[in-house]
Amino acid sequence: MSLNYSRTSYTIVSRKNNQFTDFNVKINDKTITRTTCVKYLGVFIDDKLTWSNHIAYLKNKLYRGVGLFHRIRQYLSDSALKSFYFSFVYGHLQFAIGAWGGVGITTLNQLNVLHNKIITAMTYSSFKTMITPLYKQLNLLKLDDIHSLELGKIMHKFHSGNLPDNFNHLFTPVKQVHCYATRSATRGAYFWQMA
Repeated sequence: MSLNYSRTSYTIVSRKNNQFTDFNVKINDKTITRTTCVKYLGVFIDDKLTWSNHIAYLKNKLYRGVGLFHRIRQYLSDSALKSFYFSFVYGHLQFAIGAWGGVGITTLNQLNVLHNKIITAMTYSSFKTMITPLYKQLNLLKLDDIHSLELGKIMHKFHSGNLPDNFNHLFTPVKQVHCYATRSATRGAYFWQMA
């Protein structure tokens, strides 16, 4: 196995600025470049975990999608347009949303606006139209609902023991954290062990 040094980089994830300024990585006397953002498996991960680069990437994809949906909607049937939505929009929004979907509401609002514009383009609606009925009409999920669904899938896999063992220490049943009969404890909720 060989390593392409020109395409190899590393990132130090830290909330503090300039914590590792004199840190160098060398492999076979070749210095590896330090970057503030790296693309790994299609997700842009920055050194502060703000996900700003990934959100900007998604905004660019959705921005191009708005114009594209306005141009192609007259040539496609409703089912073909929906299939195009799932291949061009939904896949990008869904991918790794469990990681980046928890950013602030203000940051996600930029994606919501573009996502809503695509939905209004698909339904030939005015930008003043209430958006929730359009999602229901198309039987599609809003961005927050996509995030909740993906987190629900992860928790279901955890609860049924289908996640790798590395995840076992992340969640603890609430009834093991305290002995009070709270709603969270009685319905089988989990407590997230933050690092």
